[in-house]
Amino acid sequence: MRTIGGSLRVAVTVAAWLSASGCASTTEPAGSSKSPLVENPTGSCSAPDDGSRAGYHSAGGDSVWVLDCQNPLLREYWRVFARSQESAYVMPRPDGEPRLTSICNDGLHELYALVDNYGLCHPAGSTAEVDRVNNMVVSDALKITHFLHTQLRFEVGGGLGISPFPIPSDILDACVLDANSSDLQQICDRERDRAESGQDIGFDYTGPGAIELVARLNELYGIP
Repeated sequence: MRTIGGSLRVAVTVAAWLSASGCASTTEPAGSSKSPLVENPTGSCSAPDDGSRAGYHSAGGDSVWVLDCQNPLLREYWRVFARSQESAYVMPRPDGEPRLTSICNDGLHELYALVDNYGLCHPAGSTAEVDRVNNMVVSDALKITHFLHTQLRFEVGGGLGISPFPIPSDILDACVLDANSSDLQQICDRERDRAESGQDIGFDYTGPGAIELVARLNELYGIP
């Protein structure tokens, strides 16, 4: 395994949390006294923080990040945030997610009824549909994200050049895995500048640097 400093420590620590198993436990983010206590049906792992990701999503104080203790990867791309046992949302939102297509096309799939119940086979198009997606039972949300993580692989392609779209903080972690080519370094510098400025700028990821970045992202998540 490479010696990659802080990024490796983050990956190993998260892997340890995600690999933990045991009886269901209550979970709340570190340093939060207002977030709800929510029973985690997947095990006894605990979230290291509130689940916010710089440049992408800031978790509210009324919710708690509930880890999938059985996640097969080193970190979570789709994260479950619960306001209560009966009201959880997922970031990124899973409605219309292409990796659910195999379920949506198979009425006999064990998760079909669940996915259909929340209207996830197409992007939510109304306020009522968005509310339904953003108010899942915690155990249902974790089943869906667990499946999605078994399907995750970053690839070159899609509207932004990489599919699924890369989380900015993941890009910065991937940039320190090893020495970068000049093409990848341009992407890394751009992401660092965006993070430091706080400006929410949309970027495309194309060219040789994107190919290198995809390999790094898959390594970061432990995707073979």
